[in-house]
Amino acid sequence: MPQVVTLGDINIDIIASISCYPAPGGDGLAERAEVHSGGSAANTATVLARFGVEVGIIGRVGRDPFAEQALARLSEAGVDLCCIQRDDEVITGIMFIPVTPDGERTMFGYRGANPRLDPVLLDEEYIAQADVFHLSGYALLAEPQRSAARRAVEMAHRASVTISLDVGLEAAARVTGEVRALLPLVDLIFPSRAEAEHLTGSHDVGEAVRTLLGYGIETVALKLGRQGCVVGSEGAIFSVPTFAVEVQDTTGAGDSFDAGFILGRLWGLGVRQSSVLANALGALAASAVGAGDALPGPEKARALLQGCRSDPVWQDWEREVNRILERLAVASQ
Repeated sequence: MPQVVTLGDINIDIIASISCYPAPGGDGLAERAEVHSGGSAANTATVLARFGVEVGIIGRVGRDPFAEQALARLSEAGVDLCCIQRDDEVITGIMFIPVTPDGERTMFGYRGANPRLDPVLLDEEYIAQADVFHLSGYALLAEPQRSAARRAVEMAHRASVTISLDVGLEAAARVTGEVRALLPLVDLIFPSRAEAEHLTGSHDVGEAVRTLLGYGIETVALKLGRQGCVVGSEGAIFSVPTFAVEVQDTTGAGDSFDAGFILGRLWGLGVRQSSVLANALGALAASAVGAGDALPGPEKARALLQGCRSDPVWQDWEREVNRILERLAVASQ
């Protein structure tokens, strides 16, 4: 049985590098294109599996070549697929992701079979035995997946499983009330600045973190991209710097951040150490093109953390960095 269970979308991502967006009605020709597996919950599961975590995913795909490719990539990473549902009528989710030279990605896509996840088919024992249940907020966008997500959260809560939530911008903007209704059951939340603003109504990062903590959430890790993150936990709010990497594509960076924080918790690291690890994995994901099989593993994490020890930005974080490196060494044995 897995230590972590994720619930959310499973997609195929078509990543296209473009120099700029065309005018309406024009042509935008890509300089390079790649095909990767994707989906927020799938990405987080993949990174956790790369670090030796036993992880399973709950999702729904079609019966098509896209499904076979996505599931093969997840299986190769070590993700358990016993709770995958198959759809005979709708194809697997597919995302078209143009990436501009600054590494920023924009997503256009069809969620396909994802929103048709059947809540009746959920396995409560599978969820209840986990240490962490991780939910992608995109699962709240449409029925019946929304009901499946809510039911899974309730199952996890009854079993005292730690619940983490990646909010997702569309969910924060379109189903704000649905997200807020779940917050009292959530232990760890990973919003972006824009998502936190939708949920709290505040443009101030510190105030947004405090408002989210007010729901009874144990830890808020607010993702700020190139500015690192701001974390609120145990009565304190603090900022964590970013890592200096050459950004290629931000696809999957937030999902990798989530995995880093969850991994830190599973390893018994403190909140500050988990925050550093989360920033490291998010930065590494942004330095590669695509998600899925392009997302970071232990070797890249170790190299990045070892290299940062000579960076003045990280002088005040030496203890945290060294502790993570010690834990990485143990995990690789």
